[in-house]
Amino acid sequence: MTKYIRIKSGEANFQLVERFDDVKKAADPNAQGEYVECKIDSLKIDFTKVKKEKDEEQQQSSSI
Repeated sequence: MTKYIRIKSGEANFQLVERFDDVKKAADPNAQGEYVECKIDSLKIDFTKVKKEKDEEQQQSSSI
């Protein structure tokens, strides 16, 4: 069965909320905390692309 994938490209503003054990880790912009939530605002879709997804049979035949 042929499958298709849709890729939407655009712009958005987001707010990512993370939880940390101490203030030094939270102040470090390179530290990763526990994700709490992510809010997305002002979503603008510039364009959409649809293409055929490669299945196992197509991938094997193209690698021969």
